[in-house]
Amino acid sequence: MKTKLLPLVAIISAAAAMPAAANNAYVTDSYGNIVRDSSDRCVRTIHWTADKQDASCKAADEKAAPAATETAATEAAAPAAEAKPAYKVPANIEGNGTNAYWVGSNGYVVKDGSGRCVRTINWTPEKQIDACEGVVKKPEPKPEPAPVVAKPKPEIKPFPAPVAKPVIAPAPINAPMHFTGFFDTNKTNLSDKAKTQLNDYADYMKAVDDVTLKITGHTDRTGSDAYNQKLSEKRAMAVKTYLEESGVAGDRMTAIGKGETSPIADNNTKAGRAENRRVEIEIVK
Repeated sequence: MKTKLLPLVAIISAAAAMPAAANNAYVTDSYGNIVRDSSDRCVRTIHWTADKQDASCKAADEKAAPAATETAATEAAAPAAEAKPAYKVPANIEGNGTNAYWVGSNGYVVKDGSGRCVRTINWTPEKQIDACEGVVKKPEPKPEPAPVVAKPKPEIKPFPAPVAKPVIAPAPINAPMHFTGFFDTNKTNLSDKAKTQLNDYADYMKAVDDVTLKITGHTDRTGSDAYNQKLSEKRAMAVKTYLEESGVAGDRMTAIGKGETSPIADNNTKAGRAENRRVEIEIVK
């Protein structure tokens, strides 16, 4: 009948220590003594074979055999439903730096013949390595993500109704003063005073587009009728030409001559004849 070994806890005691065998079949401490478990059995290495076993270690194994056999029989008699699968210690477990376990030169915890981690006398539950003791910690649950709060939709406000701008009636444009341009005898050139007045007419015509001008030239009775007719026409054209050069469209003006037929003063006097040598402008709407 096969016996099942109990879980092994290494308790190192100076009184239980003994010199190591001259081979590497057993785990030894820093003093060269064979490490023993809680049942006083020597902790074997993977190099252990029957022909390498130490005599004192063999005696300790045989002494512990009856207790192991009794325990195995008790466990075998237990209902199968209560049996739990044995915890399998990982092959390589790194030491945790608390000297609670024996650690080999490779940095991994030393295992006994049953594959259990070998404890030292400094072991306490606070210093244990969970992987050695069969403690499987469940991973901490990840925190649930915070609920996503929907951003409030921006309030869409209607554009304010456009404010109607007050209609400002354009200021009335006053017509220039009545133009009467005077000329020297037998002349058609405009005086400076006449040009100043004609500038006002040019500005008015460019601001008001629904009127036309009627330009009429006159003479005194000096000279023949035919001569005076031509002279009156030339005087009317002199005024029209000046206004065209000032920006007034020619088709908005009519230039005619009346010769000596429409005097406004007595042609028998010098002053009267000067008033008759003239050009008049009429605004036609």
